[in-house]
Amino acid sequence: MDTDILIVGAGNGGIFAAAYAAANGLNFRVIEQNGNVQDTRHWYGAIDSAAAKEAGEKPADRAKLLSEISRYASGKCDQRVVKTWINESGEMIEFIRSIMEDKYGVKMVYTYGDEAKWPAENAEHNTDYMYPEIEYTYDRSSGAARNELLLDYIRELGYDVDFKTSLAKLEKDSTGRITGIIAQSTEDDHFIRYNANKGVLLACGGFPGNPYMMEQLDPLGTSVTTACSYSPADKGYGIRAAVWAGANLDKEAAPMLFDRGIVAPGVDGGYVASDSAFGGKAFPGPIRQYNPGTQPFLKVNRNGERFANESSPYNDIVYAAAHQPGRVYAQICDANVLEDAKRFHTIGCSAQTRNGGEKYFQGKVDEAVAAGTLFVCDTIEELADKLGFTGEAKDTFLATVERYNELYDKQNDEDFGKPAYRLSAIRTAPFYGCWLGASLLTTEQGIAINDKGQALDNDNKPMPGLYVTGDMSGSFFANNYPCLMAGVAMGRTLTYAIKAIKQMGGLE
Repeated sequence: MDTDILIVGAGNGGIFAAAYAAANGLNFRVIEQNGNVQDTRHWYGAIDSAAAKEAGEKPADRAKLLSEISRYASGKCDQRVVKTWINESGEMIEFIRSIMEDKYGVKMVYTYGDEAKWPAENAEHNTDYMYPEIEYTYDRSSGAARNELLLDYIRELGYDVDFKTSLAKLEKDSTGRITGIIAQSTEDDHFIRYNANKGVLLACGGFPGNPYMMEQLDPLGTSVTTACSYSPADKGYGIRAAVWAGANLDKEAAPMLFDRGIVAPGVDGGYVASDSAFGGKAFPGPIRQYNPGTQPFLKVNRNGERFANESSPYNDIVYAAAHQPGRVYAQICDANVLEDAKRFHTIGCSAQTRNGGEKYFQGKVDEAVAAGTLFVCDTIEELADKLGFTGEAKDTFLATVERYNELYDKQNDEDFGKPAYRLSAIRTAPFYGCWLGASLLTTEQGIAINDKGQALDNDNKPMPGLYVTGDMSGSFFANNYPCLMAGVAMGRTLTYAIKAIKQMGGLE
């Protein structure tokens, strides 16, 4: 197969790159190892979009935003790569709007201001600092997922996706330029050579579905994870192919861990054996994400002790649990859970608990109770028994609850410094309790890139003909994901999808 541009992967980044290439009439092909486009991740972050301006929002402080992202990554990022997203994401979101709203009539929902800002206690800078707006691209009941609409869009323009075609190997010539790939049919295993005259864009996802890579590259994140919400197709093959071709892999892990990995009492963090899972290992949690787990309620370890300030970004509490027995913790709240959640006013996807109301919360409760992972009891003593506390640990747990009520009455967390508005009483039945660890959504440790989206080799020099976007691209995150800055990862993915097409298509 001969083409100018080859896009590997029809997930969020790949199908968006295809739409931009199609809109500009470029010669390209897309391959995807599965039989369909991948699931839409509907939240994405952008800076100073037209919609924000229409809503009367003041421009973002881009210098502070750049500084905050770098600080969150402990400086282990390339600030020039971050700046591309900051400076060009507004254009990205307008291209999406031209398709979603203008062509297909699917209303996009934007979030600004207080709903998009970090709580003051989590922000390094002043509280009027504007964080990215986020969007939700479709009404769930409509089923009009963005990736499905983008597939329709490229088909209307005469393009398509070569499904059930997987990446086997990158090819390069004597000068080191990437000239294309060898792919393999997932139906009959025959090989196909794709020659790409202007370049290859890899958009193959991260490696959360590959236990071997997870254990080798992120032993800490793996140890505290109890459930998964990743795509099983994300096994890191694109990253491996790029490394084999000479690309530079980030040296720092950056998992996207959500504090929602609900499990039964007695279950530890980390993998368990599984005959049916890839690599023979899986995480034990039966539910992808228990969203109320993100609320800053009282959390205790297996000794019944409180061990951290629970008002924190999603991944902070699960990392704190790495130092606790079993690397898990219990969350406790009472009948005022929804009133408390509204006062807590958490942001990002954790806001679903307060915004969804009784129906949403009860649905999550029913699912978790049926799975044997959540307990609803008339007394704290009964809850302690259900959660598995015995002997001295039970006595400590009951004393911890009593102490927490004292702190609530004082409106002063003398023990860990949690803001008063995020304290809650535990006195009114029924009482809710469960054990939690991390739910692994994806990984963001990827192939190093420059501000044009070009892959870098081990000398940090651009690799001619090779571009990377999405979760398999690096240089942006380190340690973990800045989860209170909702949508940054997907915003980065879509911005660099356009950037790569511009570079290969001569549009910039």
